[in-house]
Amino acid sequence: MARMKDGLKIGELAARCGVSRDTIRFYEREGLLPRPRRTPSQYRVYSSEDEGRLFFIRQAQAIGLRLDDIEELLRHRELRTPGECRRVAIRLRARIEAVDRKLAELETFRRRLAESLARCERADSQACPVVLDLWMAGAKSRRES
Repeated sequence: MARMKDGLKIGELAARCGVSRDTIRFYEREGLLPRPRRTPSQYRVYSSEDEGRLFFIRQAQAIGLRLDDIEELLRHRELRTPGECRRVAIRLRARIEAVDRKLAELETFRRRLAESLARCERADSQACPVVLDLWMAGAKSRRES
């Protein structure tokens, strides 16, 4: 794909950053990327700053930040005061707490799966006890509704 004069086409930007064109358009709609300038034939033209911003967004997502977190970080890109850095720390702490909660939920889920697996492996009847339990729980929920 040829480089446009004074910028990159959307496909070239997408390829360089490892995202789809739709992802770039989505980030534009969400306000994470500024609307690009357009050529007279309406091609989007992106700058090297847009490319850097897109890499920043992808890196922030890779460490688990949500789009609203990233939007906040982009607003405070040039952290000039300790207060601004503390706001970033608060967001990072909140994400760590969310990850810890999710890990606890996953551990509980894993334990239940392992218990169900053990019951299945010990079963000596025609019907699987786990399937029967799930069926009965569903029937009980329907009766209570």
